[in-house]
Amino acid sequence: MTLRLETIAAHLAGLEETLIYKLLDRAQFAGNPGAYRPGHSRFRPNEASSLFELRLHFQEKLDTVFGRYLIPEERPFHLGLPLPRRVPFQNESPLVIHDFETVNVTGAIRSDYLALLPVLCGEGDDGQWGSAVEHDVICLQALSRRIHYGALYVGESKYREAPDRFAQLVTDGDDAGLLAAITRSEVEAKVLERVRAKVQAVQALSDPALRRLVDPDRIVDFFRATIIPLTKEGEIRYLYQREPGV
Repeated sequence: MTLRLETIAAHLAGLEETLIYKLLDRAQFAGNPGAYRPGHSRFRPNEASSLFELRLHFQEKLDTVFGRYLIPEERPFHLGLPLPRRVPFQNESPLVIHDFETVNVTGAIRSDYLALLPVLCGEGDDGQWGSAVEHDVICLQALSRRIHYGALYVGESKYREAPDRFAQLVTDGDDAGLLAAITRSEVEAKVLERVRAKVQAVQALSDPALRRLVDPDRIVDFFRATIIPLTKEGEIRYLYQREPGV
């Protein structure tokens, strides 16, 4: 795989477009707070977990058997998953890291996503808990893929642009220096502009009588406050874990 930033940026743009569609689909259901309340799943007697947690955990058990989490940017939300029974084909990786789980930021992804739901969907209950949490899983996996892909591949690409500088910052343990070195404010501004335009374009032909329309600012703000910062946090984790001298 090429590590040209232009190529990586194009792939990230595709991932963000997928994510926008998924978030808009989730917004068609109410917030359904009961689906996230422990002990209210109606899944089986004495089940302590929420319906959301059960749906996500069962999906990840299935996915790991099929080898999903052998792919670098596919990071799980749970520990202790079964061993994979299939090894997916992958091109030779340009990443220089021993354990991809060291860049895993899914804990923050999950908490920030759950905080988004009342803003995205409202706090009502339409009774469609099963559909709501099914879409949650799809959104969370799209989020994880978008954030971790950026963390891994952008992190490696930027390192190769200035290896001596990044190696010194890592040696010094300079978190602030690393954050400054990877931050490109003009690129972030363009991403936010593109996200706003995509949300507007996707909804332009929608009938408000048939679909709930979402204020683009809600999704733009989520990119600004969560997706971009967590991608950069993942980049810094990658740089610290990157094998030195390679």
